[in-house]
Amino acid sequence: MTGNGDYKGHTLYCGLTLEHFTDRRKVERASRAGHLHTRDEAARILRLRAADFDHLLRAGLLTHSETTVSSWHKHTVVRLYRQADLDRVLRSPRVDFEAVRATPKGRPSPLAALPTRTG
Repeated sequence: MTGNGDYKGHTLYCGLTLEHFTDRRKVERASRAGHLHTRDEAARILRLRAADFDHLLRAGLLTHSETTVSSWHKHTVVRLYRQADLDRVLRSPRVDFEAVRATPKGRPSPLAALPTRTG
């Protein structure tokens, strides 16, 4: 499905085209891929410790896709991570997730050796 232009950086689609779109599998895949998670949820999905998750961010292998304001603390910005990005990092050949997950608490993460992304 191609867009019909854009508005403020977001692709616009023809309503009639969307109305006639019937591929449920593509809709479900797109819905799942676009699901947003907080940092803690994203780390849990990846089955990583918080420090390991932070190494992925530092190395630029993962970045937040959106932000929102906390419903409890209105001045707190919450970063949100897209499921498709989590799926992509899980497929990365740069990370041995088995080794990372096998690292005991209190031991340095194998991810600490990743270079820090600059720029």
